[in-house]
Amino acid sequence: MLDFNFALPDFTAGLKTNLALIECWRNKPAMFRDGVRIDNVYDCFPGCKANGGRHILGQPYSRFHMHATFAALNNAGVKARLTFTNMFADSNMLKSDDYIQKILDIASRYDVDVIVYSDEVADYLRENYPFKLVLSTSREITDIETLNAALERFDQVVLNYNLNKNYDFLSQVAHPERLEVMVNEVCAPNCPVRQKHYEMESRDQLSGESTMFPEECGRPKVDFTELFDGPIVYSNDELARLRADFDIRHFKIVGRNKKHEKHIDSLLYYLVKPEYHAEIRHDITL
Repeated sequence: MLDFNFALPDFTAGLKTNLALIECWRNKPAMFRDGVRIDNVYDCFPGCKANGGRHILGQPYSRFHMHATFAALNNAGVKARLTFTNMFADSNMLKSDDYIQKILDIASRYDVDVIVYSDEVADYLRENYPFKLVLSTSREITDIETLNAALERFDQVVLNYNLNKNYDFLSQVAHPERLEVMVNEVCAPNCPVRQKHYEMESRDQLSGESTMFPEECGRPKVDFTELFDGPIVYSNDELARLRADFDIRHFKIVGRNKKHEKHIDSLLYYLVKPEYHAEIRHDITL
């Protein structure tokens, strides 16, 4: 049976839901789609300046709360994955920020990966910690030579969403088993303000204040299932093709800061057999 390894959001606000889902997956495997495996849950702790992608403000976690989070996931047989993808983070920030140092120290005692944007951050982590490193989609790699070089340098690379269904491109990937694709990204194809949005989220994380994105976002106001015919969002049949024909085996469900019900819909669609959606929804939303 082919394996489908999923990364889920998030391990702060969504920790309880994800742990309930993982318990269902462990205890009721027949209800889940064939080959599904929950590999990791990704997120970062509130107030961490290294976080990027989506800002997470609020009260910093205590050492006890961090230990409890990592331990709960590892005890369930799943990794945590830290989002150290702030576009303005550097090695000096990681060395000098007490909260970041606390996070890294505690994370190093557990099975934890780290997603990074910066090569400098990656080099610092590689030299000082045991983490596997994942290159963020926010690097927006567009050419096959650069992608293949990144796959040699990093343990995994998250594909630029605009290339999701470019099958000619995917056929040239040197290490498809180390590529991760975002299955339900609903950003507009070739969004012209995506990098600006990433930068704003990174600045908000540094300032501790949430600001309104000033540009008009072209994201379609529809359910992700209505985008299967487009160039980005995958159906389960398309995921099966990626796995069988291209040897791609890592899949990321996006959903940090997504409305709870919409997020649950994504989890159920990709992970659970349709006839068991109602039962698993009940189990994970108690």
